[in-house]
Amino acid sequence: MEKFAKVASLGAFGVAGGIAVVYVAMMYAFRPTITGGMDQVGWFVAAIAILVPVVILGGMHIAFAVQLKNGKRAMHY
Repeated sequence: MEKFAKVASLGAFGVAGGIAVVYVAMMYAFRPTITGGMDQVGWFVAAIAILVPVVILGGMHIAFAVQLKNGKRAMHY
């Protein structure tokens, strides 16, 4: 398992970045426009409501990636 810890760490960092990219893409897709879409208030509320789980999931993946990157040192104090 130790051989794959560095690769798994990079994967977890990649997932955190991918989550952020998906969030930005969703905010771009649902942005208010002249011809339709959400109004400003609804878009702002949706942006904040979607941001909360995005930050939680991204933070969890970053913390997991740091643990994997540190290897055995993370287990001992």
